[in-house]
Amino acid sequence: MKQAVIVVMIIATQTGCLFWRSTALHPKRFAFIPAGTKPGTVAINIDEYGLDELTIGVGVYDDMIYVADNSQRRFQVMKPDGDIKLIIGSAKELAGKNLPVANFNFGTIGAFTAGEDGSIYIQNRFATIRDNQNPDRGSNDSIDYSPSYIVVFDRRGALQYTLGQKGTPETPFYHIERLWVDAKGRLIVSSRSGDSWNLFRFNGKARDIFVNYGTIEFRDRNEDEVYEGRIDNIRPFSDGDKVILSVSYYHGTRLKYIKLIEYPLEGSGTRIVRQIPDPQYVLFDIIDDKYIYLWNVADGNVRFEICSLNGNILNNTHIRFNGKPNYYTKIFRDEEGTLYSFHIVRFGVEIIKWE
Repeated sequence: MKQAVIVVMIIATQTGCLFWRSTALHPKRFAFIPAGTKPGTVAINIDEYGLDELTIGVGVYDDMIYVADNSQRRFQVMKPDGDIKLIIGSAKELAGKNLPVANFNFGTIGAFTAGEDGSIYIQNRFATIRDNQNPDRGSNDSIDYSPSYIVVFDRRGALQYTLGQKGTPETPFYHIERLWVDAKGRLIVSSRSGDSWNLFRFNGKARDIFVNYGTIEFRDRNEDEVYEGRIDNIRPFSDGDKVILSVSYYHGTRLKYIKLIEYPLEGSGTRIVRQIPDPQYVLFDIIDDKYIYLWNVADGNVRFEICSLNGNILNNTHIRFNGKPNYYTKIFRDEEGTLYSFHIVRFGVEIIKWE
């Protein structure tokens, strides 16, 4: 039978014994979205063996729930109590229901995010040529090889403009990993193809930054040995002017260590924040531009190691799931750094807030 999948944006490395003590985060149900096809529900594709196809993505922005539903090609914004604030999708199918509907015909919804002004940024993919659809995908889900654009809506669902790799509209994207909105309201897009990563920053319709990290050589020498570095994750600071690169260094096929590198998008100032000699922990995110969260998975726990921008370990904490059966679980955070998880079960999607 298919097993429930815990998706944590990385493939967890094998871990040994952990001797430090850590504090536990406690779960609180934030919302439950029933399974179904009516507004305010989500369609879940399951069969007698489990989850047949992942077609759902969930995010929380300003205490509102944002839900991508690719089975119905519908994007919904709702309160935790289920009150619908906006539906973006086919107005024809929802005609006469007296709902806040904005008409748009999606192909396949990919990554999405929201700005402080209520703007919504959604990756809209064309014909899919990948092995698994996955809205709001993490960095180690299957690769998206289909061309896509980013469609930008205002808080009422009115389409504002469309973004491609060079701006409006220009060349399409292909391998979008994540979308963010920085503190100045600029959209940041990370994408990759194999081991090659790109980062784009848009100020409104115009692209003002493009970085091709595939042109940067990451290589260390230790006497006669050469360690080749490969980027495995990128996380931007909220100021939108620099990023943390997580670079794994290999001797042949053996992973030796991971470096966290602070990298400005323009100018100089690159520095190594931390080198992880025993890479049990990998980069999760940057919180408040002050704290770096690293994580791993062991024995049903998700453990976080929190360090400063100087690389000093400040705290450890962990999440323990209750063991209830589910088809899929994903951990994510909101713009304030609060951790959430969503769990696909037979009767809907449960959203948990971790405090």
